[in-house]
Amino acid sequence: MLNLSPAVAQDLNVDPFVGKGVLVSKIGQGFALNAGLRPGDFIREVNGRTINTVAELVAVSNGGNRAWTVTIERGGQRISARFNT
Repeated sequence: MLNLSPAVAQDLNVDPFVGKGVLVSKIGQGFALNAGLRPGDFIREVNGRTINTVAELVAVSNGGNRAWTVTIERGGQRISARFNT
């Protein structure tokens, strides 16, 4: 996971104007793989909270929730899904 900045966008050949967010750079084992996230996805919201940085994503994920609503942006489209852990 990477914080999206103009420099990171340029390095990864990503549109620098897609806004702030967390870019999925690679997928390991665990929740991201099971949720169907892919490299290049932008994580926009988790449980109704806008995600602009990796630190915000970590804070939300440490909240002890058992149900998750995740909104990503993939290929210019927003996709929302609900998961239970």
